[in-house]
Amino acid sequence: MRGALAAVALLVSGLATAEVSDRDAGKAAFRVGLQAFRANQFAVAARSFELAYERDPLPEIAFSIAQANRRQYYYDRLPWRVQRAVQLYQIYLEKLPAGPRAKDAIDRLGELEPVLRELRQRGEIVPYVAPVRTELVVGADVEQAAVTIDGRATQLWEPVDVTPGSHEIVVDAPGFEVERRRVVIAQGRFLPIDIALRAKPGRLVLRTEPGATLYIDGRRIGSLPREDTRVVDGDHFVSITRRGRDAWSREVAVGRDQTLVVDADLAATNQRRAARWVLGGAATVVAASAGAALWSYVARRDARALDERRRELTATPADLDAYNERVGDARFRADLSLGLGISALVIGAVGAGMLWFDEPKPGAPPRAITPIVGRDGVGISLGLGF
Repeated sequence: MRGALAAVALLVSGLATAEVSDRDAGKAAFRVGLQAFRANQFAVAARSFELAYERDPLPEIAFSIAQANRRQYYYDRLPWRVQRAVQLYQIYLEKLPAGPRAKDAIDRLGELEPVLRELRQRGEIVPYVAPVRTELVVGADVEQAAVTIDGRATQLWEPVDVTPGSHEIVVDAPGFEVERRRVVIAQGRFLPIDIALRAKPGRLVLRTEPGATLYIDGRRIGSLPREDTRVVDGDHFVSITRRGRDAWSREVAVGRDQTLVVDADLAATNQRRAARWVLGGAATVVAASAGAALWSYVARRDARALDERRRELTATPADLDAYNERVGDARFRADLSLGLGISALVIGAVGAGMLWFDEPKPGAPPRAITPIVGRDGVGISLGLGF
């Protein structure tokens, strides 16, 4: 019993895996067809779409096959393409009578049905029999690339006759990493291979004051200077901060495999400039405190000289009055020096705090507002940076 259940489980698992594999193969074939269609390679597009349609017979794919065959007909004038296009436009309208491309399908039928009638009257419509060939076609979402199959040069979206079995594909496109893929093809199959290329990163070199901190798209990267920073190609919001400097922010565009050098001049903050004045004031008060201390010392020195006379009994009544006055001056001046010294410490601490806590926040990425137009109305998409 357990063996039977295990066999059923394996069978179901195998069927599910095959279904996923077929679906993935269909998606890859459709992507290659779409790429070929954009490159005006309509014959390859039609064949790739047909393969996708075998895997997943969606009406949207039927419409794509019809479009490719219609356009290719005006190149090679093969009558069966008109018949196939009409058939698939009709399937699309049957499945999606109010679909987004229904009007286009109706217009194209109005264009092709008279042509099909004329071809039938002339007896040119004959059953299409596809030649049995083993072919690979390589597609990628780029305009140009150097492609080789088993070391033999070919072009994107160009069918290549190969032998059944394993083959190595190499695609090298400007600004992208070289991609290698080994595929296996069966006898008599047409196999579209979609190569997903990985863009080479751009390099951002920032020249600014040492000790600054770099943020890209709101994310902290690290301290500067650094040799370079790798980023994906496209637009980026760059922000640089440093204690005592206004945050520097810019939007930059970095291309694939491009080195972009940016000079960031950091300006002192208002707080930093004010802190310098505060510290300058503290230094002035320190100088005043030192002056008061020196002044107190002079008064104490004079008082000691008068006290010596008093002890030697040579002091006059005027000397005794002067002694008492000098002692009072010394105390006052000492208290003044102490008060000024404490004030200088407080002012200096405020200035130091202004310096230490003068850390501007990095700039925030700008809000992106994108208009959206849909079948049911219009609106906007608001993108925020966090």
